[in-house]
Amino acid sequence: MDASGLDFQCIFGLLRAGSAPSLSSEDLASRISSCVSQTANTPAPSVTQTDVMCLCLTLTESIISRLTAQSLPQDATVFYEDVTKRLFGEMNLMAKLVSLLRSQDQLVSHLSATCMSVYIINDICITGGSNWTWRRTCAEVFEKSVSSSELDSCLWSLTAVIKGVLRGDTGPNKRDVLTKILSGLDSSITSLYTNLLTPDTQEPHKTELMNLSKTMCEFFDLLEVFNAARLRYGVCSSVQRLIFAESRALLHIMRADVEYFVKKRALLFLKRSLLRRAGEDWASAEVHCQSHEDHGLMEDMLIMADGVLQEVTSGWLKEVPVKAQASFFGGNCEASLSETQKDDVILRGVSLILVKSLEINIQSPQWKGSQSDIDVCGYLTELMSFLQHHGSLVSPDAHSCSWVSVVFAEQDDDMMESAKTLIGLYLYQKSLSSSVSEVCVWGCNPHCHFILLLRSLSFDHSVLLDFLISSETCFLEYCVRYLKLLRDDRAAFCRSCRHIEDCDGAGRGTDPHVQAPSETLCVVPCTKSSTGNDVPRLVDYGSSDESEEAEEHVSDRNSGNTQVDCSRTQSVMELEQVQTEHASDSLLSKVFVCLKDLRTAVTRLHNRGLFPYNPTSLLKLLNSIESKANTVS
Repeated sequence: MDASGLDFQCIFGLLRAGSAPSLSSEDLASRISSCVSQTANTPAPSVTQTDVMCLCLTLTESIISRLTAQSLPQDATVFYEDVTKRLFGEMNLMAKLVSLLRSQDQLVSHLSATCMSVYIINDICITGGSNWTWRRTCAEVFEKSVSSSELDSCLWSLTAVIKGVLRGDTGPNKRDVLTKILSGLDSSITSLYTNLLTPDTQEPHKTELMNLSKTMCEFFDLLEVFNAARLRYGVCSSVQRLIFAESRALLHIMRADVEYFVKKRALLFLKRSLLRRAGEDWASAEVHCQSHEDHGLMEDMLIMADGVLQEVTSGWLKEVPVKAQASFFGGNCEASLSETQKDDVILRGVSLILVKSLEINIQSPQWKGSQSDIDVCGYLTELMSFLQHHGSLVSPDAHSCSWVSVVFAEQDDDMMESAKTLIGLYLYQKSLSSSVSEVCVWGCNPHCHFILLLRSLSFDHSVLLDFLISSETCFLEYCVRYLKLLRDDRAAFCRSCRHIEDCDGAGRGTDPHVQAPSETLCVVPCTKSSTGNDVPRLVDYGSSDESEEAEEHVSDRNSGNTQVDCSRTQSVMELEQVQTEHASDSLLSKVFVCLKDLRTAVTRLHNRGLFPYNPTSLLKLLNSIESKANTVS
């Protein structure tokens, strides 16, 4: 490295220590400007020149970042502020950075975009405006829509600037700043969206996008920050509405000739859009969309959801690729130790996209006032076939509702979101038909979902308490919604307990000492023969004591049935409920004990003032459920 490179290294060390170099601010600004100009005007710079350039750009970016963060002593702040003013004033560094965006060296191009972005954020903090040269450059590059390092760097730069605003680094007038940025780029980004994602829509298989993989991923990142800005500050431009209006173009990427990780990235963007999670990992949470009026958001969400359902009806699920789970942090090397394991990210994404689209449609006023009903059963049956095809269900004998626990086992927030959504779908289907006996066939029995969840947690109420306290999932909303269902429909809950135990027994095989269950019981979920014939309890006993207790329950039940058969005064529904409660006593009692322990723990924390919110509604539900359980017992 030459002398200039060593000088930059020395200055970088002083900057990190919070000190200013001995040379003047004018001299340092001149050296940085000369280094950038020399490399920018050299068609094929040497390796040494490129290294010095990268060090120079990194130094410039660090100076601006430290000034924005206000992390330097007063004397050093004055020195570096003067350097920055000279660079972006009389020396016109912004124009030189723009020329470096076209560099064939991707690192140089990216570092130039980084310098531009941190300066724009700093300028927004100071003046509230954005640089005209930067906005004009981005607009021109987007209009051309030519895949290049320049396009990638401009996409990244715009994304970084909007993220900086959403993170809270630019003062209180964020909505005005975002509106100003988007107003100058709206038409050019719309053009880019059209050219990049919607060519040859009628024949998507012929779309050749293999060389656009990086560009498309950068573009998806930009679209997500647009959605985040809309959700948090109500900023709505034409391109932000285009994301929803032309969302089927994102679904068509599954058919396009692009790399697998691009398809995965498109699915994740769709999922976050439908769940309204855009920017949740990095954006400031202090302002929410409810603070601003956005009357078109629900309309746009419905358009996106309806597009998903139309594509699923046309066979879209069959076109979604699901490869073996990749290793090495998402690399291309596929894991060879478990050939049957599939990419859970894709499976979770597809599942949530479909169930959330169904929920949005059934909740919309348009469907509530229409004469046609949404075939929730048909769509979920398609989903079950998709999951079964890709091996996400443990075995053919496994309970169909177990798909929620299996698919979302590694993602608690997605699991709670799907379980909460499925309650709404179940209630919608129940409102259309008084009988929902087939609900387990299409994996939509909320009672089974809750029972299987608790069983996967070993009925440990402390884990449920952690979920309630945590703000990382929607478990509180899900828990309250389900407990209301349990309070109002305890008989269905008891039948679900029994059905899960019967599926467990079928999976283990027939015990030679126990009468085999009827074939109908395994095929038609949550049903009982109207004749009242006994079906033996099939439980995975932990000890012989439990087995003996169960035999006593069966004996008592048989005696009770004889009396009922003689009197013939009790209704078939009451008989079914009594038999179900006895047959499922073990699993049912574990659930109620877990809920009782949860109520005790919540009450104790609340009395100590340690619970993060008012649990009055939750405790009322738990008390009501416990009271009914004690009355029945």
